[in-house]
Amino acid sequence: MSKITFFIPYPEIIPVVEDVFQEQGTDGWELEIVLSKFVREIADWKDTGTDVLIARGVTAAALKKIVRGTPVVELPVSGYEVMRAIWECQKKYAPRKIAIVGSRDMIYGVKKIEEIIGIELMVVEVQHEDEAESVLQAVKDSGVSVIIGGVMSTWVAKRIGLQAEFIQIGQDAIYRALSEAKRVALVRRQEQERGEQFRAILEYSTEGVVAVDADGVINLINAAAVKLANVNEEAVGLPVDNVFPQLGLTKALESGRAELGEIETINGQPMAVNRVPFSIGGQAVGAVATFQPVSVIQELEGKIRRKVYQRGHVAKLTASNILGKSPAIQRAIAIAKEFSDINSTVLIMGETGTGKEIFAQSIHNASGRKKGPFVAVNCAALPENLLESELFGYTEGAFTGAARGGKIGLFELAHMGTIFLDEISEISHKLQGRLLRVLQEREIMRLGDDKLIPINVRVIAATNQDLYRLMRKGLFREDLYYRVDILRLVLPPLRERREDIIPLLHHFLKEYCHHFNKKFRDISPEAQRLFQDYYWPGNVRELRNVAERLAALSRSGVIEPEDVEGMFAQSPDQAHAAVPVSGVESALMYTAGGTDLNRTLLMKALEESHYHYGKAAAKLGISRTTLWRRLKENDSRK
Repeated sequence: MSKITFFIPYPEIIPVVEDVFQEQGTDGWELEIVLSKFVREIADWKDTGTDVLIARGVTAAALKKIVRGTPVVELPVSGYEVMRAIWECQKKYAPRKIAIVGSRDMIYGVKKIEEIIGIELMVVEVQHEDEAESVLQAVKDSGVSVIIGGVMSTWVAKRIGLQAEFIQIGQDAIYRALSEAKRVALVRRQEQERGEQFRAILEYSTEGVVAVDADGVINLINAAAVKLANVNEEAVGLPVDNVFPQLGLTKALESGRAELGEIETINGQPMAVNRVPFSIGGQAVGAVATFQPVSVIQELEGKIRRKVYQRGHVAKLTASNILGKSPAIQRAIAIAKEFSDINSTVLIMGETGTGKEIFAQSIHNASGRKKGPFVAVNCAALPENLLESELFGYTEGAFTGAARGGKIGLFELAHMGTIFLDEISEISHKLQGRLLRVLQEREIMRLGDDKLIPINVRVIAATNQDLYRLMRKGLFREDLYYRVDILRLVLPPLRERREDIIPLLHHFLKEYCHHFNKKFRDISPEAQRLFQDYYWPGNVRELRNVAERLAALSRSGVIEPEDVEGMFAQSPDQAHAAVPVSGVESALMYTAGGTDLNRTLLMKALEESHYHYGKAAAKLGISRTTLWRRLKENDSRK
């Protein structure tokens, strides 16, 4: 709702004003009418939130000076209204000379009427009520006996013995005044809204903002600039080079060129500065600079990465999810907790299925980076070129098939968090070199780009290979080895923590029986001995798989030896020969140099699984990655 206040000099005009207001439409508008013959009466008027004022003559002139900040629309005096007043004077007084008295806007152009009516007109300007009597007395002394004017002028004239005729307010003038008042009020409301938006942007922006005029004098500075630069709020009006020489605004005025993303030291800390000159008609009229700490930009960048690109890169597991009470596993948990407080690279070593990623997640969640992303990548699961683009990202057009706009890499996604590089031993020599640079310089370069991007990432690597042996054979870079093997965590295989086998089996059986809606009561002592005597080449992962199969096939709720038959090797003496339930005839053969799978066995499993690598790996009791690697190793020996 916008409000118009209409000052009128006599009550008879009130119905006309109200009728015109109703005729124009009152939706969204409120009208206040104030009866005021004299300027001194304005002092008693209380502004109740008026958007625009309407008045005539001396009253309008006075309001413009008294009421600051509220626009005043002057009620126009038309030539027709002046002519009507002159006509009335001629009828009543037949004067030879008439003085027309009023404010400048009221009497402007009236002298031209003299040529039409043939009567001499004296035009007299009165700007203030206090001067009206002296001015009119001078008019009287000049021989003029009749005046035409507004209410105040005619009242004073009659008091000093002059004849006077009031210039009536016409309906057309009221209509035009109300229309103009509405237009002014709407424009003023829009300007106020823009002003409030501008003020909010300045005051609540985290960036410092400083603006100067064409002479390099500060005419605007916001609260953030005062705080960031530690300057006085009274800097407005001072030369910018005296207060902010680092902003380079004088240089921007001279060059006429915008400079974005410049790094300057302000108040002892690096700031990212943008300076932009602005001109009108090719003439520089000022410049503005914005600046904020580089550290804030880096923190904001990290938040954006986590919020926009994280997409599930979260560590969900903690040390409480690591099952087992044996001294070996408890010792590993204790070491992992110690490593959590250190930001150095961690190398987790352990056989397949020992829980390397669980330990990696627990280290992350116990560290100061727990609120940051946890990005896990299996280095053996992707071809070299795909792994490179996934790790480091790429720009648009970097290679055939590159996504429009490029893609952010996993290292960037892990900014302010942790990246887990599983099976790091499988990275090619080329990628090992790029990874070494990341660990040394803490910066990456996207494929197809020439810009270095700083990152703050903790690296946790994992392998089931002997990296030292690979390094001695030239299969793993020596410089990278010593960068990765800083904090070493060796996870014990299940056969070295046999006291955990039965508790783990109980836990998994309960979990899967609940999932399959089956009852589970116990494991017979004879069945327990079979589990205790087995070698468990697949470690906890294999134990979980066996538990799932037992739960799926269980009928009585008690696991007996006959239930276990076919799950793994029949005889405990065959410690190095575990045969899965698939019917594959050969066994897992263990050599002095580590575990190895016979190619015939691998191919047999693939054939039986119709070359489905996931199903073949499950039948062999190993991971899909291990199956893929064993085939690769066998091929390289040919």
